[in-house]
Amino acid sequence: MQPDIHPVQLALQAWPAIWLFDLLRYLVPAALVAAALAVLPARWRSRRSVQEHAPAAGQRRREFLNSMLTVLVFSANGALIFAGAGAGILCLYTDIAERGWAYAAVSLIVLVLAHDTWFYWTHRLLHQRWLFRRSHLTHHRSVAPTPWAAYSFAPIEALVQAAFLTLILLVLPLHPMVIFIFLTHMIVRNVLGHAGVDLVPRAWLAGWWGRWLTTTLHHDLHHSQGRLNYGLYFTWWDRIGGTEHPEYALRLQQFVESLHGQFPRSQIAANQASGIG
Repeated sequence: MQPDIHPVQLALQAWPAIWLFDLLRYLVPAALVAAALAVLPARWRSRRSVQEHAPAAGQRRREFLNSMLTVLVFSANGALIFAGAGAGILCLYTDIAERGWAYAAVSLIVLVLAHDTWFYWTHRLLHQRWLFRRSHLTHHRSVAPTPWAAYSFAPIEALVQAAFLTLILLVLPLHPMVIFIFLTHMIVRNVLGHAGVDLVPRAWLAGWWGRWLTTTLHHDLHHSQGRLNYGLYFTWWDRIGGTEHPEYALRLQQFVESLHGQFPRSQIAANQASGIG
């Protein structure tokens, strides 16, 4: 950092590079998953689809344009973080030896857990009627989301989600590498959650992933029902808060069994249509 440059000037100088980083951070995972879904065999995609409906006409374009606005908001916040660190307000350190690798690993875990908590409670808040139409409705216009919906937010929601990293840097010193890993994990999980087709190995879904982590089915139920299943990475906040979809565990079990040929896929579709499976 150059001490003779005003923090606002620092932010403006850094913003274009940060915008490009945030743009690529969205484009690369979303495009890779969208491309994978396009080239995978239709029968395989059908077996792993968790959606009852196809995306609406023009939906992908709308999701992409909304996401471009979110990238702009996120990059502006990144520039603010850059300036805040330069001014000594935010706890950003650049020498990994200053705190060691063990601290870096622990800080990453704390960051992910704290973000999951932030997302769950702010997500529930955005579903309050007085806020929903002004903020979260933009995201929920995608009833059957695609990978491009990962950042399809209204500006208010983008600001709420961007604020997390700025706020936690007030109290938790972080290395840029830790932030990079965190942001990469966040967008990958976000894209997978909106893919409509579960790409996670069946053995994971039947085991630790299905028990503790959110699945594509978990978040797709949130979009199709318009409520419940507010968690981002983990399922425990929904269980603690009583907001897990009452049929989620059964539907996940049926989905996993269908991948092993133990449960007819047609029966699952019939159960979903009737609202019991």
